[in-house]
Amino acid sequence: MPRVLFGVTVPVTAQSFLRDQLTDLAGLGWDVHLVTSPDDGYDLLADLPGVTVHAIPMRRPPAPLHDARSLVAWRRLMRDLEPDVVVASTPKAGLLGMVAARRARVPVRLYHIRGLRAEGLSGLAARISLASERLAIACSTDVLCDSLSLQSALIQLGLLPSGKGVVLGAGSCCGVDTSRFRPPSPSERQQARESFGLGEGDLVVGFVGRLAVDKGIPELIEAAESAHRANPRLRLVLVGPMEDSAALGRDIERLNASDWAAAPGSFPDPLPAYWAFDLFCLPSHREGFPISPLEAQACGLPVITTTATGCIDSISPGDTGLAVSPGSADELRVAIQALAADPARAHRMGVAARERVIHEYDQVEVRQRFVGYLAGLWAGAKARAA
Repeated sequence: MPRVLFGVTVPVTAQSFLRDQLTDLAGLGWDVHLVTSPDDGYDLLADLPGVTVHAIPMRRPPAPLHDARSLVAWRRLMRDLEPDVVVASTPKAGLLGMVAARRARVPVRLYHIRGLRAEGLSGLAARISLASERLAIACSTDVLCDSLSLQSALIQLGLLPSGKGVVLGAGSCCGVDTSRFRPPSPSERQQARESFGLGEGDLVVGFVGRLAVDKGIPELIEAAESAHRANPRLRLVLVGPMEDSAALGRDIERLNASDWAAAPGSFPDPLPAYWAFDLFCLPSHREGFPISPLEAQACGLPVITTTATGCIDSISPGDTGLAVSPGSADELRVAIQALAADPARAHRMGVAARERVIHEYDQVEVRQRFVGYLAGLWAGAKARAA
């Protein structure tokens, strides 16, 4: 069986998105290896059955001297392992992994693009990011994109040659456990709402994820405040870690001091949050393919998101949710008010949302598609070498 080396910049990516894929391949007899930085969460990867984990220090921002040392370590690892397949994702590991794999003449070099970092940058930083993407793609034999809109953006920017990139199924990096993320029973919903201090008559707009500017949190706060003034029943709950932003921090403090909104921080399990919500909002400015809208829809919630890359793929606009322009608090307010004023429509969307996630994004099927795709790449490489 082939030897495959996966690479990601930081351990949290592997912990969140790769665990099941790695163990599936190991269970099929593949010799599976993973390389990542020895940062927070690295120790949690030690229990992956059948997977050998390697540490190479990598930094997310451009760091020429450090990156050069990391590349040397990547090349040394390639020489030691002699992998048949390399799968690298996230910008820094993707670049270093693809360059090292090409130098080592690895037969299958898959660059898995989970998002376009340059969309959140400007000036020199954006140009450097785009140049890195171009080089990583050039060094790859194949490119996997998490969503159709991401693939389209890469083609429009001239980074991805037509015909080189693929999207598996309807997209997504890892899918959703639809048996776990499901609509709550009446008692589960009541308990979840009570844990957030919510009443039966409250209409709850919720968010799960990083509380950051690029996630659209300022627009969500502005839109929800305006909608709350028109409908005092409306509540806002923001679940997730706070990023370092003084202005946003002041907004969060103001919300927590109010009687209609709360930002209680991170939770080890987001499921009770989804069960407490009536609507889910992800007004993000950019994504590869966000997971939280799929989890919310699997729980039977209608979703309001944006037309930004990745976000637009996460819903079926008009059927399972509504899409608004990125950065538009006014459009977001209108969407929130539209679903708040029409509970029957919101319910229909929630039912359709769960059906869509079960049909297109069930975790097991998404993993099987990926494993089958990787096996096909390896079989093709063997046939060409014969």
